[in-house]
Parts: sequence; C-alpha cells; structure tokens
Amino acid sequence: MITLPSMQAEMPASSPWGPYIDRDLLVALLALIGIGIVMLASASMWVAEKQYEDPYFYLQRQSIYLLLGLVVAVVMYQIRVDFWQQLGVRLLPIVLALLVLVLIPGIGKEVNGSRRWLSFGFMSVQVSEMAKLIMLMYLSGYLIRHGKNLADSPSYQPLLIPLVVLGITGGLLLLEPDFGSTIVIFVTGLALLFLGGVSLKRLAILLGGALLVMIPVSMMGYRSARWDALMNPWAHEADKGYQTVHALMAIGDGGWFGNGLGGGIQKLFYLPEAHNDFIFSILAEEFGFIGMLLVLALYGWLVVRAFVIGFQADKVGKHFGAYVAYGIGFWMGFQVILHIGVNLAVLPPKGLTLPLMSYGGSSLMVTLAAMALLMRVYRETQFALLGLPERHAVGVQTSRPRPVRRRAARG
Repeated sequence: MITLPSMQAEMPASSPWGPYIDRDLLVALLALIGIGIVMLASASMWVAEKQYEDPYFYLQRQSIYLLLGLVVAVVMYQIRVDFWQQLGVRLLPIVLALLVLVLIPGIGKEVNGSRRWLSFGFMSVQVSEMAKLIMLMYLSGYLIRHGKNLADSPSYQPLLIPLVVLGITGGLLLLEPDFGSTIVIFVTGLALLFLGGVSLKRLAILLGGALLVMIPVSMMGYRSARWDALMNPWAHEADKGYQTVHALMAIGDGGWFGNGLGGGIQKLFYLPEAHNDFIFSILAEEFGFIGMLLVLALYGWLVVRAFVIGFQADKVGKHFGAYVAYGIGFWMGFQVILHIGVNLAVLPPKGLTLPLMSYGGSSLMVTLAAMALLMRVYRETQFALLGLPERHAVGVQTSRPRPVRRRAARG
C-alpha cells in the first residue's frame, strides 16, 4: 500500500489539471456532444431550410450555445463546490421570480402553446432548465443543514420547507405548462431526500400524495388527448397520434444498422420537432439499433460516473459534493429515460430534450454547467484522497455537513 507522502511526491499540487479530471466522464461527455452535433445537423437541415432559408441555421446557433456553455463550464470548474452550498439558497428566490415572470404575457415568450422562455433579443432562456440545477443546489444544501432532523425527527415538520419549495416550483412549471421538467425536478428531489435520511415510508406517503395531484392534472386538457394517442396511436395517426406514429415508424425503419447518416425520411417534414423532442427517433432511423445501444451506453456510463463520484466524495467527507453528484446522476438518468420513453411510445409527449443532443441553448448550457460541477466534485475528492492542499480555488468553507446515509447502516 502506497503511503501518503509517496503519493504527494508522485502527484504534486503544482499540477492541478491533468490528474484530477475524470477521464471516463470526459470521454462519455465529449462523445455525446459530438454525436449530438452530428445528429442535430442531420435532423434540422430540412426544417431550417424551409423556415429560415438556411439549412445550417440550427447547427450554427447550437454551436454558439456550445461555445458559450463551454465558457460557463470552465468558469464553474474553477469555483469551489462549497461556494455553491451557500449560493444555492440565495439563487432559489431568483429562479422562482423568473418562473413567475415567464408566465406574464408580454414578458414570457410563447411557443407551441407553452410559455417557457424569457427573450433577450439575441437568445431566449428557458427558465425551467435553470430551475433544475438551482433546485439541485438548494436541496443539497438543505440536506447538509437539516439532514439530522430529516432522519431522526418523528414529525414531518423538517420536510415542510423542501416540500413547499418543490410544490411551488412544480406548480409554476405546470402553469407554463412544462409537465416533463416538473417530473424531473420532483423525482430528483425525492431521491435526494431519501439519500438524506427520509424513510421509505414517508417518501411513499409523499409520493402517493403527489400522484393524487399530478395524475388528474396530467389527464386535463390537451394532456388527455396525448394519453388517448399513447394508448392507441394508430387509431389517431392523422391527428393527436401523429407524432407518436411517425416516431415509431422512424425507429422501426432503422432496423439493426440504420439507413446511414442523412438517410432518414421522417425528418423530411413528417415528424414534428425532429431536431428537438424526437431526435432519438432520427438517431434510431439513421444508425439503427446498434446506434441506439451506443448512445444508451454512453448515457448509462455518464450516470454511473456521477454515482461513483458521489460515493467517493461521501467517503472523504465532501458531503455537499456527494449530494450534488448523486443529484446530477438522477437528473440526467430520469430525463434520458423520459425522452426515450416518449420516442418509444411508452410515455406521452412531454417536450423534454435529450441532454447534450437535442436543440436548445438553455438545456445545453445548463447541462454543461452541471457536468463542470460534477468534474469539480471529482477534483476536490481526489485532492482529499491524496491529502493535497487545494490550489487555484475560489469560494469559502461552510458549516459542518451531515454525511450521506449509507444503506447498510439501516439494517
């Protein structure tokens, strides 16, 4: 077993970059970004030509968002994780105010019947994407500050504040409406509360209450038509089942190896939002079952790395970083499952992007910011494991944290 002094000699603190990057996570991230840019170009050229007389319109804008997202990611990577523990609770009122602003006619931008964007002229910001990351920071910080009460208190009082925050956020998102983001934030929040010490019994009661509210909401208005189309899409292929039918046709036409890059038919004005909500169907049509498996493996590896980073951070006492890493893993995993479920006609359409692949500047930039935060957790964990001092860091230390619950300890 190598002693601590020898490790310090082999990996000096004067080399803060190379040895402290999770290469496995970076490879998966770069592969998904590369595949995403290629698939976006393929899926969007025809619709961009029709709408803007420029086949590269969406590709150019996504490339700009990618560059901006990388700048944001580099900046976030330089900041200590503990800094976000303090900032999360301060950013929460701001994002809630933005969720209110986006609902005001004349301020919020409406697209396809949904009011989800704030327009700043040169670009539009989808507030629900920001809410995912800020809610994750807030809940992780709350678990550090109140984790003991959540685990040991016989009453539900310690749960009231995070549940009220989740309820207000979810209610504002449903008014947009953005049912998909509501599910992602709510499920990620429950997963973090479970890791923070809330018993399964309490979570089951909370989940049951949430379902009593969300199921009737999901059956109201246009969502009822989506459920009808999901149950029997071929009976409604000319109207409310149109998207689902053509998504299935794209996936079925791809076979094992697909029709080749650019060889998809459904993107030629048959499948609406092919470059966004249904980009996975276009991927399946052009690269087949093998392409689907490759992309699923990359997303699966990204989620696994998030959980591994969280576990390592927990072991060295970086508990806020552990919650953040676990939360990012749950968030990315749930969103990928929901997006692919819609494309496979397992779930009704929800308007959720496929992270790092679908068109959308807000989604891409926030996802890259989350990945940078995950990388920073890994970096600080490696410093702690090797007993090396942190250098080139910004931020402050915070109060004593509460460890993430270990499953074996509950018996």
